[in-house]
Amino acid sequence: MFVGVLSDSHDNVRGVEKAIEFFNDRGVDFVFHLGDIVSPFTLRLFSKLESDFGVVFGNNDGDKLLLSSIAREYGFIISEPPLLLELAGRKILALHGWRDPKYTIDLVDSLAKSGTYDIILYGHTHRVDVRRIGKTLVVNPGEVHGYISGKSTIAIIDLDKLEVEVVEI
Repeated sequence: MFVGVLSDSHDNVRGVEKAIEFFNDRGVDFVFHLGDIVSPFTLRLFSKLESDFGVVFGNNDGDKLLLSSIAREYGFIISEPPLLLELAGRKILALHGWRDPKYTIDLVDSLAKSGTYDIILYGHTHRVDVRRIGKTLVVNPGEVHGYISGKSTIAIIDLDKLEVEVVEI
């Protein structure tokens, strides 16, 4: 099973369209968005995904009631963080992040050290981060909008092998 991961799209429509096209071309089974979609019109774009889709709210997501309504309309999973799912026998925790990047990374590291999850996905820092803490795979796909890092990146995880591919789109 393959999982697509993206974060911090911040209404970059072209970046979202490229990510959706890439995930569809690669035949991913599930896509996580780790927050900061921002506007309802951007969330609607994900109806073009050919996979299941889950979203956690970020600190810049606008009208959460309307975003939730749209998610229900399309059958998306949407949640305040953390979103906990089990896919292909893997326990996955997905969140956005809080406060500054150091705080977010410290929180993620603490959760990973617990050994409770196979995979922890997070966003918010706008920086790619792929590493292992004990048995836990930690993944931040970077940012779709590309304004802060200068790169628009997404990730694909092979849940069988627990391998990650980060792709610049």
